[in-house]
Amino acid sequence: MQDTLTHRQLKSLIHVSNVINSKLDIDTIFDSIMTETISVVEAAGGGSIWIFDKSQNRLIAKSAQGLFYPQIFRQIKLVSGESMTGMAFAAKKCLIFWDEVEVKQALSTLTLENRDLLDRAIPSNFHFTSVISSPILQKGKCIGVITLDSFEQSLQFKQEDIHLLEAIGHQAAVALEKSSLYNEKEIMVRKLSHSIEIHRNLSNLVVNGEGIQSIMNFIHNTIGQHLLLFDEIGELKASACHSSFTTEMTDYMKAYAKQFILTLENSHTVSEITINDDTYHLVVLSLGSKLKSLGGLIILSKQKMNEVDIAALEHACTVISLELVKEQAVFETQQRLRGEFVTKLFSGQMDEVLIQKAKNLNFDPNWNYVALIINFEDKVTEQKVFGDYVIRNLLHLVNTPLLGGNSQVTAVRDESQIVALLSMHSRVSSLNIVAEIKELTKKLQLQIKNKYSEVDVSIGIGRMKQGLTLVHESFVEATKCIKFLKNYHFDHRILSYTDLGVQRFILQNSKEELIDFIQEVLGPLIQYEQSRKGELLSTLIVYLDQNQNIKKTAVTLHIHTNTLSYRLKRIEEILLTDLNDSQTLFNIHLAINIYQYIIKKDTLQKNE
Repeated sequence: MQDTLTHRQLKSLIHVSNVINSKLDIDTIFDSIMTETISVVEAAGGGSIWIFDKSQNRLIAKSAQGLFYPQIFRQIKLVSGESMTGMAFAAKKCLIFWDEVEVKQALSTLTLENRDLLDRAIPSNFHFTSVISSPILQKGKCIGVITLDSFEQSLQFKQEDIHLLEAIGHQAAVALEKSSLYNEKEIMVRKLSHSIEIHRNLSNLVVNGEGIQSIMNFIHNTIGQHLLLFDEIGELKASACHSSFTTEMTDYMKAYAKQFILTLENSHTVSEITINDDTYHLVVLSLGSKLKSLGGLIILSKQKMNEVDIAALEHACTVISLELVKEQAVFETQQRLRGEFVTKLFSGQMDEVLIQKAKNLNFDPNWNYVALIINFEDKVTEQKVFGDYVIRNLLHLVNTPLLGGNSQVTAVRDESQIVALLSMHSRVSSLNIVAEIKELTKKLQLQIKNKYSEVDVSIGIGRMKQGLTLVHESFVEATKCIKFLKNYHFDHRILSYTDLGVQRFILQNSKEELIDFIQEVLGPLIQYEQSRKGELLSTLIVYLDQNQNIKKTAVTLHIHTNTLSYRLKRIEEILLTDLNDSQTLFNIHLAINIYQYIIKKDTLQKNE
């Protein structure tokens, strides 16, 4: 190359090289290349530098100097082979268009849009007299083109200008590569610095005890994407989303997480997902460890997230995991302390030490208290074995205020069931409190069923007691309700002790004693029904329910009063009794009442 360059050109090349290699900013390098190249090529009245953009598959003007209106000129985008620049790009060699004829012929390859832009970018009183275009080659691959334009007939490009422009192109390729590497490092440093800053801010949030939701809000505000945090069984624990994230989208993600989180093995997965006809990039990052999963963090983004951003989020997941472990440890400690307290409280062993412990746990000895027992069974296996995470989620669900600011709920685990103590201000009346509690427990039962369809829920409610010294009585009553629900038929799986009338006395006797009593009073009628499949027993039940009113009973059974009178007479004959005798009627009514609650009625056949 040195053999083909004059001494003046070598000096010019060295100057150009020094200038463009002293710069690192890519835009500054483009302008420097153009300025210095025009200054050392005598015929050049202007010029432009073009870089190939892979995403657009076009040559893009990065700098334009001379008789151009740069704002318009830089809108031109050339394909390979289009105009003088595109031809040099395609040929990968320097081309000179010596006169206006050759230039005009080359310009004829421009698209109509590009031709219009070129005409508007150059003043009408100027035109090209000659043009030289030289490729910028990098490792044998053309990455751009330097084009110089002459606007004077007296100045023509020379053959030696080709050698100079080729040398400048080589220097430009080196400078652009160096700048590209520098920019990549700069971008990497900024991203890493950003990642470190995120991690530091997250750590500060944890140190200051801000909690999971504050951490989620910070990440959301930092990256500007939808975030959803799910626990290890796919339950939504926290979220931070834009207002555009609808309830339907949340429900969709809940259903998705139920399946996805349980099978999450890698530290993160990246995929695409379509919600409401919109495509999102879905990033799922695991929380915890392989030995103990804590769930996953889901990010929904319209743009694809790069590896550095994901790495920063993985740092965030470490912080979230630590916070989850801390929350779990605090929760378990609270559960242990409250569990020990509630267990001793329900035993009835009240003393000064327990009263002081109650005060330390924010239990007012003078408030009113109601005990609730929430019993769980698997509908299929009828077993009471559930994972710790299920019980923990159920505890979180139960540990919510039921009756507003004048009450609080303390729920603790008792093997396979949850024992809850509802405390209310002493001014709360007991007149409507039981009915209100029943309505609220129905909502709680529905919530549990919606979350865990495989779980059968029974809830027993004791009566309201004034002061902590009588709480154990409410617990005993709630226990009796659970026992009744388990052993006897009841329309609903929620039972308050106040709902039980004569049934309270049923609980005092064994099932065998109850069956014997039913057999003594109703045995012949039951046997008659079983052998003939008649309607006498059901008639007797409706007759008693209607307070022995003949007309109302007949209407309820859709029969004539004469038919009813016949049936009642037949019942008296079978039972050898008089339905008008008050003592006899009381025993029959009690036996019928017990019979309706017996779940396995086939046990009545044992004495046949």
